[in-house]
Amino acid sequence: MLETTVDHLIHNVLPAAADYSAAERVLTQTFSTDNTPTAWDAAARTAKRRAAEVAIAIDALTDRCYGELGLTKAVVRNDISALCVWPGSITARAGAHDRIRGVSNAYKHQNLNDPALPITSENDVLVVGSGWGADAYGVGKYGGVPEVLVLETAGQMWKFLGDVPTAIAAWFRFIAATGVILPLGPFEVCGLQVHP
Repeated sequence: MLETTVDHLIHNVLPAAADYSAAERVLTQTFSTDNTPTAWDAAARTAKRRAAEVAIAIDALTDRCYGELGLTKAVVRNDISALCVWPGSITARAGAHDRIRGVSNAYKHQNLNDPALPITSENDVLVVGSGWGADAYGVGKYGGVPEVLVLETAGQMWKFLGDVPTAIAAWFRFIAATGVILPLGPFEVCGLQVHP
Protein backbone atom coordinates (compact mmCIF):
# COMPACT_ATOMS: atom_id res chain seq x y z
CA MET A 1 0.00 0.00 0.00
CA LEU A 2 1.29 3.46 -1.04
CA GLU A 3 4.43 1.97 -2.55
CA THR A 4 4.42 4.37 -5.52
CA THR A 5 3.62 7.37 -3.30
CA VAL A 6 6.43 6.60 -0.84
CA ASP A 7 8.88 5.97 -3.68
CA HIS A 8 8.00 9.34 -5.24
CA LEU A 9 8.31 11.12 -1.88
CA ILE A 10 11.73 9.68 -1.11
CA HIS A 11 13.28 9.64 -4.59
CA ASN A 12 11.71 12.67 -6.28
CA VAL A 13 10.19 15.08 -3.74
CA LEU A 14 13.09 15.12 -1.26
CA PRO A 15 15.76 15.64 -3.97
CA ALA A 16 13.64 18.41 -5.57
CA ALA A 17 13.34 20.07 -2.15
CA ALA A 18 17.13 19.84 -1.70
CA ASP A 19 17.61 21.47 -5.12
CA TYR A 20 15.20 24.26 -4.17
CA SER A 21 16.92 24.84 -0.81
CA ALA A 22 20.32 24.97 -2.54
CA ALA A 23 18.99 27.51 -5.06
CA GLU A 24 17.74 29.71 -2.21
CA ARG A 25 21.22 29.52 -0.60
CA VAL A 26 22.88 30.54 -3.88
CA LEU A 27 20.43 33.44 -4.16
CA THR A 28 21.40 34.59 -0.68
CA GLN A 29 25.12 34.31 -1.42
CA THR A 30 24.76 36.15 -4.73
CA PHE A 31 22.74 38.93 -3.10
CA SER A 32 25.30 39.21 -0.29
CA THR A 33 28.08 39.70 -2.84
CA ASP A 34 26.23 42.36 -4.85
CA ASN A 35 22.73 43.49 -3.89
CA THR A 36 21.92 45.27 -7.15
CA PRO A 37 18.97 43.45 -8.74
CA THR A 38 20.77 42.78 -12.02
CA ALA A 39 23.54 40.98 -10.12
CA TRP A 40 21.22 38.41 -8.57
CA ASP A 41 18.57 38.14 -11.29
CA ALA A 42 19.88 34.82 -12.65
CA ALA A 43 20.01 33.31 -9.15
CA ALA A 44 16.46 34.57 -8.52
CA ARG A 45 15.19 32.93 -11.71
CA THR A 46 16.85 29.66 -10.73
CA ALA A 47 15.29 29.79 -7.24
CA LYS A 48 11.87 30.45 -8.76
CA ARG A 49 12.28 27.52 -11.20
CA ARG A 50 13.45 25.17 -8.44
CA ALA A 51 10.47 26.27 -6.32
CA ALA A 52 8.13 25.36 -9.18
CA GLU A 53 9.87 22.01 -9.65
CA VAL A 54 9.49 21.03 -6.01
CA ALA A 55 5.86 22.21 -6.10
CA ILE A 56 5.18 19.93 -9.08
CA ALA A 57 6.84 17.01 -7.28
CA ILE A 58 4.81 17.59 -4.10
CA ASP A 59 1.57 18.06 -6.04
CA ALA A 60 2.24 14.78 -7.87
CA LEU A 61 2.01 12.92 -4.55
CA THR A 62 -1.75 13.42 -4.63
CA ASP A 63 -1.95 11.84 -8.09
CA ARG A 64 -0.17 8.74 -6.86
CA CYS A 65 -1.81 8.50 -3.45
CA TYR A 66 -5.50 8.84 -4.27
CA GLY A 67 -5.48 5.83 -6.56
CA GLU A 68 -3.47 3.69 -4.19
CA LEU A 69 -5.87 4.43 -1.33
CA GLY A 70 -9.07 4.46 -3.41
CA LEU A 71 -9.93 8.02 -2.35
CA THR A 72 -10.70 11.13 -4.33
CA LYS A 73 -8.07 13.81 -4.91
CA ALA A 74 -10.22 16.25 -2.92
CA VAL A 75 -10.24 13.96 0.13
CA VAL A 76 -6.46 13.48 -0.02
CA ARG A 77 -5.85 17.23 -0.41
CA ASN A 78 -8.17 18.03 2.52
CA ASP A 79 -6.46 15.44 4.72
CA ILE A 80 -2.99 16.77 3.83
CA SER A 81 -4.08 20.39 4.36
CA ALA A 82 -5.32 19.50 7.85
CA LEU A 83 -1.84 18.13 8.66
CA CYS A 84 0.05 21.26 7.52
CA VAL A 85 1.74 22.27 10.73
CA TRP A 86 5.05 24.10 10.98
CA PRO A 87 7.67 21.35 11.53
CA GLY A 88 8.53 20.83 15.19
CA SER A 89 5.53 22.77 16.48
CA ILE A 90 1.76 22.68 16.75
CA THR A 91 1.30 25.89 14.75
CA ALA A 92 -0.96 25.37 11.75
CA ARG A 93 0.24 26.79 8.45
CA ALA A 94 -3.07 27.43 6.74
CA GLY A 95 -3.09 27.13 2.97
CA ALA A 96 0.44 25.73 2.60
CA HIS A 97 -0.60 22.71 0.54
CA ASP A 98 -2.96 24.82 -1.60
CA ARG A 99 -0.17 27.31 -2.33
CA ILE A 100 2.09 24.42 -3.35
CA ARG A 101 -0.62 23.20 -5.72
CA GLY A 102 -1.14 26.73 -7.03
CA VAL A 103 2.57 27.21 -7.77
CA SER A 104 2.68 23.82 -9.49
CA ASN A 105 -0.26 24.65 -11.72
CA ALA A 106 0.88 28.21 -12.45
CA TYR A 107 4.26 26.94 -13.63
CA LYS A 108 2.58 24.45 -15.96
CA HIS A 109 -0.25 26.67 -17.24
CA GLN A 110 0.85 30.31 -16.53
CA ASN A 111 -2.70 31.61 -15.98
CA LEU A 112 -5.16 29.79 -13.73
CA ASN A 113 -8.94 29.81 -13.65
CA ASP A 114 -9.48 27.39 -10.76
CA PRO A 115 -11.18 29.35 -7.95
CA ALA A 116 -10.00 26.71 -5.45
CA LEU A 117 -6.40 27.84 -5.97
CA PRO A 118 -5.07 30.79 -3.94
CA ILE A 119 -3.22 32.31 -6.91
CA THR A 120 -4.24 33.20 -10.45
CA SER A 121 -1.02 33.21 -12.45
CA GLU A 122 2.70 32.58 -12.48
CA ASN A 123 3.10 36.31 -11.71
CA ASP A 124 1.87 35.53 -8.18
CA VAL A 125 5.06 33.55 -7.56
CA LEU A 126 7.65 36.21 -6.94
CA VAL A 127 11.25 36.60 -5.99
CA VAL A 128 11.54 40.02 -4.42
CA GLY A 129 14.11 41.96 -2.44
CA SER A 130 12.40 41.34 0.85
CA GLY A 131 9.93 39.13 2.59
CA TRP A 132 10.28 41.48 5.57
CA GLY A 133 7.01 41.57 7.47
CA ALA A 134 5.53 38.74 5.42
CA ASP A 135 4.61 35.45 7.02
CA ALA A 136 5.43 34.32 10.56
CA TYR A 137 8.48 35.10 12.67
CA GLY A 138 11.32 32.66 11.99
CA VAL A 139 10.03 31.54 8.58
CA GLY A 140 12.31 31.98 5.60
CA LYS A 141 15.13 34.46 5.31
CA TYR A 142 15.93 37.48 7.45
CA GLY A 143 17.01 41.04 6.77
CA GLY A 144 15.55 41.80 3.38
CA VAL A 145 17.33 39.02 1.51
CA PRO A 146 15.36 37.99 -1.60
CA GLU A 147 13.50 34.72 -1.59
CA VAL A 148 10.62 33.01 -3.37
CA LEU A 149 7.31 34.43 -2.18
CA VAL A 150 3.73 33.60 -3.09
CA LEU A 151 1.16 36.39 -3.26
CA GLU A 152 -2.36 35.06 -2.75
CA THR A 153 -5.29 36.64 -4.55
CA ALA A 154 -6.57 37.72 -1.12
CA GLY A 155 -3.42 39.87 -0.79
CA GLN A 156 -1.40 37.95 1.80
CA MET A 157 2.23 37.10 0.99
CA TRP A 158 3.79 33.81 2.11
CA LYS A 159 7.37 32.55 2.10
CA PHE A 160 7.77 29.40 0.04
CA LEU A 161 10.60 28.33 2.37
CA GLY A 162 7.80 27.84 4.91
CA ASP A 163 5.33 26.05 2.67
CA VAL A 164 7.70 23.41 1.27
CA PRO A 165 8.85 21.81 4.55
CA THR A 166 5.36 22.12 6.00
CA ALA A 167 3.71 20.31 3.10
CA ILE A 168 6.35 17.59 2.98
CA ALA A 169 6.08 17.04 6.74
CA ALA A 170 2.29 16.73 6.30
CA TRP A 171 2.81 14.03 3.67
CA PHE A 172 5.11 12.09 5.99
CA ARG A 173 2.48 12.28 8.78
CA PHE A 174 -0.33 11.29 6.41
CA ILE A 175 1.54 8.27 5.05
CA ALA A 176 2.61 7.16 8.54
CA ALA A 177 -1.01 7.42 9.73
CA THR A 178 -2.04 4.86 7.09
CA GLY A 179 0.24 2.34 8.79
CA VAL A 180 2.90 2.33 6.08
CA ILE A 181 6.42 1.87 7.44
CA LEU A 182 8.54 4.73 6.14
CA PRO A 183 12.31 4.58 5.62
CA LEU A 184 14.38 5.52 8.64
CA GLY A 185 15.22 9.20 8.87
CA PRO A 186 15.69 11.78 9.97
CA PHE A 187 14.70 13.71 6.86
CA GLU A 188 15.32 17.44 6.60
CA VAL A 189 13.87 19.93 4.15
CA CYS A 190 15.07 23.53 3.94
CA GLY A 191 16.96 23.06 7.21
CA LEU A 192 13.96 21.73 9.12
CA GLN A 193 13.35 18.16 10.24
CA VAL A 194 10.19 16.92 8.56
CA HIS A 195 10.28 13.29 9.71
CA PRO A 196 12.23 11.57 12.48
